[in-house]
Amino acid sequence: MKESRLHAVLTALIDIVWLGILWTLCSLPVITLGASSAALYYSMVKCVRHDFPEPTHAFFRAFRQNFKQGTLLWLLFLLALCVGVADICAFSQMGAARGSFLYGFSRALLLPLPVLAFWSFAYLSRFDDPLKNVLRFAVYLALRNWKQSLLLFFEFALVALICWLLPQLAPILPGALCLLMSYSIEPALRELSAGQGRADDWFNE
Repeated sequence: MKESRLHAVLTALIDIVWLGILWTLCSLPVITLGASSAALYYSMVKCVRHDFPEPTHAFFRAFRQNFKQGTLLWLLFLLALCVGVADICAFSQMGAARGSFLYGFSRALLLPLPVLAFWSFAYLSRFDDPLKNVLRFAVYLALRNWKQSLLLFFEFALVALICWLLPQLAPILPGALCLLMSYSIEPALRELSAGQGRADDWFNE
């Protein structure tokens, strides 16, 4: 019994690290970060939390299925990020703007972006919907589950800090962060599935 539990734990740890490595490699072109993020979430929940035995197959299947929408979604977030950063840089060069309302407002607009991205790519990994529905439900989920959204933000900030302080841990952090976030995201997605009458046994496909 102990040996089987140990084997299950070791297998899960290996899968977490391996899926994180796949995410890193598939995100290197930058433009593919959206598709790889949806694939990471899908394969992490399917393989680590529901014991599907083929994490590589699950990852690349989700990567292919979500490539188009994941890429478009990521480009939208990237555009919003670039506009926000450009505004902050412009206001900073205006001298007295650092304490202005517009400067603070531009910075505040950047804060929800990571949280909306987490909800969006998790939703995309689960549901086959048009892009506008993905964004609409991501906003809905983020606001309806605001406590979980705050937790997601702090989890992301904590892992980013660990990565900065201990860069040698970087290979295991993407998978570990995704798994940690799934415990906040999955209950909301299951509730949404039930409310819409959708099957929630996708991990058995």
